[in-house]
Amino acid sequence: MEYMTESTDRSPGHILCSECGVPISPNPANICVACLRSKVDISQGIPKQVSISFCKQCQRYFQPPGTWVQCALESRELLALCLKKIKTPLSKVRLVDAGFVWTEPHSKRL
Repeated sequence: MEYMTESTDRSPGHILCSECGVPISPNPANICVACLRSKVDISQGIPKQVSISFCKQCQRYFQPPGTWVQCALESRELLALCLKKIKTPLSKVRLVDAGFVWTEPHSKRL
C-alpha cells in the first residue's frame, strides 16, 4: 500500500452540466448559466406590448386619466408613459434598466 504524497486541497468539485456537458460548480439546478438562461424566462407574466394612443393632429400621447402630453420620440417622458402602462406586473419584479429598441423608421411601434 502506498501513501499519497500530494497535498489534498479541499476545493469544491466540478460536475458536468446536465444539458450541454460543460464542467461547472454544483448548483441546485445542475445546469450552467448559459443553459439556464435559455430555459428560464424571467420576464414571464410581464406584457411585451402595450397600446399607447397618439393624436396625429396635435402630435401628443394620451396619458390616462384624461391628459394629452407632448413627448419627443425616445425621450424619458415617453419611456415613463410606456412603463406606467405596464406598472402592475412590474410590482413583482425590480426594474433595473429600460430603454427603446430601434425599429424601422416607418414603423408605428415604439
